[in-house]
Amino acid sequence: MNELPKTCRLCLAPFDGLPMGSKHDYTFFACKACGSIMTNPWPTQKDLDAFFGEIQPEIVHVPNPQGRIYKYQKRIRKVMPESTGKRFLDVAARQGYAVLAARNLGFQAKGIDAHAFFAAFARDKYEPHLVEHETAEAAAARGEQADLVYVAEGFCEQPDPEAYMAALARLIAPGGKMYIQEPDGNHLRLPANFTRWNFVEPPLNFCYPSRKGMEALLGRHGLKVEKRFFSWTPFLKFVAVRA
Repeated sequence: MNELPKTCRLCLAPFDGLPMGSKHDYTFFACKACGSIMTNPWPTQKDLDAFFGEIQPEIVHVPNPQGRIYKYQKRIRKVMPESTGKRFLDVAARQGYAVLAARNLGFQAKGIDAHAFFAAFARDKYEPHLVEHETAEAAAARGEQADLVYVAEGFCEQPDPEAYMAALARLIAPGGKMYIQEPDGNHLRLPANFTRWNFVEPPLNFCYPSRKGMEALLGRHGLKVEKRFFSWTPFLKFVAVRA
């Protein structure tokens, strides 16, 4: 096991880790200050590139793509009811379903994904530029902005949460919003045996932020939570805006 970090990667408090079990040669620790859970060892981008290069994922549709798109439409409408002509950017676009949902609502919508295999799937199944192979950091660096930045399960697979949040903050257009959905490491309904939760699959995901941890991370980049959505399942769901 590698040495634990000196500070929490989310809240930056001195890290006093509570053991939460092990899976796939990764051990999980919860920050006693904010409740966020993270792996040890902590993957680097080089580690992740090597892992995905070795397994070479083959992406397929979920069982009911149209049902998933409709579900996303309802969610997006709750976040931003007035959508006609607004810009929408999904920064972890996967198969492209949320982008299609946003277009159905009248958004000027596009997606990016750091994984080439997801962009290739969307390009093959839908259209050439529905999802581009690009990181949030690269999109922010070239000046991309959107009225609604959509982030679903992006932080749980980021080797540098600080840089990722910095990029997302830059992607939000003036007066814009960001929707974030992440596995909640401190949810009341988190499985008692954390590593038996079927979502936990390191190194596919390795960070499970708490509400307190995410609020601290948002605050360091000039953002705050505007609205929270209740979730029976152990996920954070909220809207963030500029503080």
